[in-house]
Amino acid sequence: MVITLSPAHVHLCPGHQLWTHSTHDIPLVALPEVIKAQRRLEQLARCHRKVRQALDMARKIVEDWSASGMPIDLGKEWTDRLDRVEALAVSKKISAEDRSHLAAFPEIVMLTHLILDPPTTALDPKELYLATTAELSRFARIYTTLGTQDPLYRRFCLYRERDGPVSKSGVSS
Repeated sequence: MVITLSPAHVHLCPGHQLWTHSTHDIPLVALPEVIKAQRRLEQLARCHRKVRQALDMARKIVEDWSASGMPIDLGKEWTDRLDRVEALAVSKKISAEDRSHLAAFPEIVMLTHLILDPPTTALDPKELYLATTAELSRFARIYTTLGTQDPLYRRFCLYRERDGPVSKSGVSS
């Protein structure tokens, strides 16, 4: 067993294709979309200093979506990823929370990208929300806008308004 300290945006070992953001390493041969998402996250980290905050915000939004009802139909993708993880020998040792995080990782990275590089320069929360949901629809599927009850709106727009001006990176200063 080797313990290493990795930056917050590193979730896997690309050389060994192992998910290392869990109590047990998870082979990712059957999950190429997770490897691709990690590469995208590394690109974002090279361009943005606040990738950790954006990644945390994106993860919380996705967790809130899971708890309160999904505005994007991602159930099939997540179920498919979870089934591929379940087929692994190590799956019995992996917590449900870790499996969930792994299944949602590509969407968390996509949302992190939108937080760091918003699809509009508008500072009005409603305009920002509508532009972001339109962009999510383009990446995923039809996004059912939920308005102010949507975790995306609450975290991405209302918290920005409350926390002060938005920096160029898209995360409140």
